[in-house]
Amino acid sequence: MKKKTNTALLISFVLWLTTLSATAQTYESFIEKGLAAAQAQQYDEAIEQFRQALRLSPDDIRNALTYANIAHIQELKGEQMKALDSYDLALGIAPLNVPILKSQADLFLTLGNQSKALLNYTKILDVAPNNIEALLARAYIYQQQRNYQGAKTDYERLLTLEPNNYAALLGVVLLFQNANKPQEALSRLTLLIDQYPDKAELYSVRAEIEAEAHQSELALMDLDKAITLEPENKNILLTRAYLHLKEGHKHLAKQDFERAIQLGVPQGQLKEELKQCK
Repeated sequence: MKKKTNTALLISFVLWLTTLSATAQTYESFIEKGLAAAQAQQYDEAIEQFRQALRLSPDDIRNALTYANIAHIQELKGEQMKALDSYDLALGIAPLNVPILKSQADLFLTLGNQSKALLNYTKILDVAPNNIEALLARAYIYQQQRNYQGAKTDYERLLTLEPNNYAALLGVVLLFQNANKPQEALSRLTLLIDQYPDKAELYSVRAEIEAEAHQSELALMDLDKAITLEPENKNILLTRAYLHLKEGHKHLAKQDFERAIQLGVPQGQLKEELKQCK
């Protein structure tokens, strides 16, 4: 009798293990189907497959990544607010997961919610102090908030890690420009141009600083160079057009405005500017 009981318990234990194995495989199969559907841009089907996995095993630690996958797809569908909620659910399971924190932070930043993005980037840096992307993003936010000391600290740390990081070097230039230190900005920008002579945006930034310093001829020279490098850059063309107009070069301003229209700027948007060119 005792032997029979032990056998029954053994059978029950084996059945339990078999059930667990089947559940795990089914969870994985739902995830695999969801990933395949997402790859095929069948987004609704992908979300449904991921939700099936969640329903099947609601306490699985892997659900953090499953919710993150749902959030990514919701972003692709343009459902940003739903994506934020899904990221919250993912972080509720794995609050210090750096990739998920960053994905949500990037979305906050895209939506213009700098304060919440800042919180996430700071959490990332608490966990991973040398995370380059988080340092760069937080420095940008600090700069937008006019927290120049905070931005300077992050840029300095980043450049200690990567001395030739282009985005950080340009960020420092903009930092000095925004802090009303044009000479320091120009000095650093000239060095950066020597290092990256084919970057049109560098000449455009230097032109902006020169124009603010009433050095219009130098600014126009830099804008000419920038447009030579990127002849279809509408923003640089418009910058030069406005500067030409300010300096009384109406014919040249008109040419740039018309070229910008050809490149896609709505004509109605420049109606008043074209009138001033007559």
